[in-house]
Amino acid sequence: MNNDLKSIFKEEITNFLDYKRNNGFLYESQYWHLRALDNFLYSKDLKEKKLKKEDILEFINKNQNAKSRTKAGYASIFRNFANYLQLNDIEAYVIPDNYFRSEYNFKPYIYSTDEIKRIINAIEKCYLKKIPKKQAQVKIIVLLLFKTGMRIGEILNIKRSNIDYEKNTIVIEETKNGSDRMISISENMINTLKDFDSKYNDKYEYFFENNYQSKYSVGCFNSIFKKLLYKAKIMHTENGPRVHDARHTFCVNSLKQALSKGMDINAYMPILSTYVGHKDLDSTYKYLHLTFELFPDIRKKVEKIIEERQIDYEQF
Repeated sequence: MNNDLKSIFKEEITNFLDYKRNNGFLYESQYWHLRALDNFLYSKDLKEKKLKKEDILEFINKNQNAKSRTKAGYASIFRNFANYLQLNDIEAYVIPDNYFRSEYNFKPYIYSTDEIKRIINAIEKCYLKKIPKKQAQVKIIVLLLFKTGMRIGEILNIKRSNIDYEKNTIVIEETKNGSDRMISISENMINTLKDFDSKYNDKYEYFFENNYQSKYSVGCFNSIFKKLLYKAKIMHTENGPRVHDARHTFCVNSLKQALSKGMDINAYMPILSTYVGHKDLDSTYKYLHLTFELFPDIRKKVEKIIEERQIDYEQF
């Protein structure tokens, strides 16, 4: 598939894709974006290997109707590629993290307790009941999403060896921020994992593998989740709600619980931030704004902190 590349960067793009795939990333859609970039750079007839700012921004901006969120997605892929080029001593412009987010006006969707129950009930009633193992897997994944705040990619990458049934912990490897972390889970959740493992998983490396010993992809689960939302009568469009909103829901509910218990929120923030694997505390503090909006009864407890830290949730 990589033989279709033809620009001056074709070798570097091929090596970059191999590097990502060897580290467990599928990089399927990313391939097509990099291939489109390759065609564009080929048309520029470049004479030296320099990924210039004007070239990369011209490519991203050539579709004038593309939303800033779409452009931000392209920028993320090309940012990784540029970093890879720099590691190989090739001059490359690295797009700043928030370059295409100035118009980004996304507000996370927070699932209600009733909606979560309806999603779980939908698992029991939809087409999955004809496939018991898959039904059990989907239910466990949904429970982990809402009960731990893990990213869907982290859940699907869980290996059986990552789970410690004695200590009630899961080690999350190769997280979004590049480091492993350990999370604790409830006794009920660990028993659910243990029961499934003993019934279905005796020969598999990854916990969520299908009968062909291939782990489920994020795209596959997203498709299943959309069907569950429909069955649960939760209105959704291409803009959401999404699987990832379960993570936002977990963070908001965790803060709500901590505030309701009278905990020092500034002392609690580092704990929550470490648990969910945020790269910095600012990412966690943004959830205070959502908690403030959703639960009027605790507003007085958080409005001072929001004002002091100038929190803006619209940059999730």
